[in-house]
Amino acid sequence: MQRIGVLVGMQSEARLARNLYPTAIEASGATMRGAEIALQRLLDTGVDKIVSFGFAAGLDPLIKPGTILLPHTIYVNNKDYVPDLTLRSQLGAEKSQVKIGALLHSDTIITSCAEKEILFQQTGCVAVDMESGIVAQYCEEHQIPFAVLRVVCDSANRDLPPVASLALSNDGHLNISKIIGSLLGNPDQVFDLIKLGADAAIAYWQLNSFVHKMSAFRFG
Repeated sequence: MQRIGVLVGMQSEARLARNLYPTAIEASGATMRGAEIALQRLLDTGVDKIVSFGFAAGLDPLIKPGTILLPHTIYVNNKDYVPDLTLRSQLGAEKSQVKIGALLHSDTIITSCAEKEILFQQTGCVAVDMESGIVAQYCEEHQIPFAVLRVVCDSANRDLPPVASLALSNDGHLNISKIIGSLLGNPDQVFDLIKLGADAAIAYWQLNSFVHKMSAFRFG
């Protein structure tokens, strides 16, 4: 029987993942070191496959918030990593609403439309996140099949407010004190934060709906 581990960046993503995989889930806090520690914890529990799960930022200007992604390639430091075909199929890669393409890994949060446009032109990747590349490299090193299930949160034409780079603590929870401090120092970003929150709500709802539909699949 398969034992699939899930890596997320945020605890809110972990709550969604439990609807699909009720067992081994770890949060990275959207940091490289956090991801490495979380992946080792997953490996220590005896998982034999790993899924990178949660939100991503759109790079393709045609992709809207709420688009489900099951990428066929993860692009990390000029190298392609290929997710496991069977695991992608189990996750719903053949579903009509799923976007297939390449996903870019970034070590930092991509906050501006201009930077997203440059990355799209340079790589052709449809979206970017901060965990999937680490998962891909880790799984290749440890010879573990992996796949990525993500949803677009902020589109390619959405600039992120500065507070977005401070929002998470190392355990994947919201860092309320830093969020409040940033908003007090720059209250104008409240409007952009509200727009981002609306996009995030759409993404959360779409991923939640997709996960519930796919939970009918039996693994193992």
